[in-house]
Amino acid sequence: MTEHSVSTALPLQGVYPENGHRTDGEHNIIQSINPITKAVLGEVSIATAEDIQALMQRVRAAQPAWASRPLQDRIALLRQFQKSLYSHHEAMVQMLADEAGKVLHEARIEMIDAFGVTEYYVKATKKALKSQPRYVMLLPYRRQKVVRKPYGVVLVIAPWNFPLLLSLTPIITALVAGNTVVYKPSEYGTQTGELIKKALYDAGFPEDVFQIVHGYGDVGAALIDARPDKICFTGSETTGRKIATKAGEHLIPVIMELGGKDAAIVLEDADIERTARGLVWAGVFNAGQMCVSIERVYVMRSVADQLIERMKYHMEKSVRPGPNSDSHSTYGAIITEAQAKIIQRQVEDARAKGATVMTFSEPHGENAERFYAPTLITHVKPDMEVIQRETFGPVIPVIPVDSEEEAIRLHNDSEYGLTGSVWTEDAERGKRIMEKLNAGVVSLNDHVVSMSTPEMPWGGIKASGYGRTRGIEGLHEMTYPQTFSTERFRLPYKFDLFWLPYTPFKKAFLRRFFHLWFGATFKDRLKVFKP
Repeated sequence: MTEHSVSTALPLQGVYPENGHRTDGEHNIIQSINPITKAVLGEVSIATAEDIQALMQRVRAAQPAWASRPLQDRIALLRQFQKSLYSHHEAMVQMLADEAGKVLHEARIEMIDAFGVTEYYVKATKKALKSQPRYVMLLPYRRQKVVRKPYGVVLVIAPWNFPLLLSLTPIITALVAGNTVVYKPSEYGTQTGELIKKALYDAGFPEDVFQIVHGYGDVGAALIDARPDKICFTGSETTGRKIATKAGEHLIPVIMELGGKDAAIVLEDADIERTARGLVWAGVFNAGQMCVSIERVYVMRSVADQLIERMKYHMEKSVRPGPNSDSHSTYGAIITEAQAKIIQRQVEDARAKGATVMTFSEPHGENAERFYAPTLITHVKPDMEVIQRETFGPVIPVIPVDSEEEAIRLHNDSEYGLTGSVWTEDAERGKRIMEKLNAGVVSLNDHVVSMSTPEMPWGGIKASGYGRTRGIEGLHEMTYPQTFSTERFRLPYKFDLFWLPYTPFKKAFLRRFFHLWFGATFKDRLKVFKP
């Protein structure tokens, strides 16, 4: 593989986000700051163009030897990583809570899901990457098989909302498949990224096969210009479009997991109490900062008032935004002021256009302004921004509908297509509706459950992205299929029907063979006897 150079300068572009930024005379530095307490959690240096060029050369040079290591060795290292992750798990949970403003319980849920992904690939990788023999009807004298080959260098660009789970999944699939990895965590997740690096190195993964790079959007752009062989990006639709455009300039394949405007359909026979609890949890978990958050609820009109009342009850009684230092807090901070403004703008747009906005369980504790109260919105119109655009906050609009056909149409009337759910006691009816929903993942009587299913492919359609992580499909995304064609036995070239010379016998045989083998009817097959 050829080496590629990048520009020699990465000028600082504009005003950086709310986390700390400083220089020490030689380096530009990102400070990780707790969004609630404002405490500095750690510092990392922003990569320069020279840094990027050097590390890309390093991981590219290391990749052939890494891919040549027996698959069983790479799986063994993944097992060691499990042990290493466990030994670091308390520090990791605390860092997730501190850096992303999560409550400890939700940070631990993310840790458990990360363990689940790792455990799955320890067990599934060998079979998933095993070569697959294929029989080719027209060439019975040759053996064919498909092998999975690593791309080379995989660039992983991770988000801030689940900085452990959404980083680890592409990292470990890329590494165990034989790729080397360059990892750029979010500028709001630098310390979590450093803990991931430590756990990998402690497990025995060579430094040459995994490198971490810190920075903002300009660093991400320079990493793409350094031409990795594949990119896995998880983040916003806006940034995803920029990455796809830039990757397209170099014909680099990309896995995109972008935003969602996920909808739940509640039928008239649903268990309203259970459904209300499930919808509220799936709407406010992680302060709604999830691409899988329920951001639209379409409920049959006959049970709409009942559902809204129970959702109001649970928002008031069960939800308590606040700092992780308070054991009663059920979700934490909106990690950036910019995101809080987006949420507020959408809510105010809905209010101005006639919606009823209800807030519950007002934020409490230190720096309460960094939290957002759980919000239920009714009397919603289709043109409201809270219906059209991703909110990424603890806000749930509820819209009554008159038929399942209307609910399906409204569910699908979105530029996003990540996840959806149907809530009913009639499983067969629910499955029938699920089949009509345009989304990458659809669930019955649950929603965020897809976070905890490492065996299943994960990803969306339309503006929610393309490609898949997790499952066997996630491993296959980190490899490309290579066809091997070898000899079973050798035909003398004179008898190979496809080779020159094209003798009268070969021409007649192929013509007759065509009718015999592919004829649609018995009469067609009889044409084999025509001269």
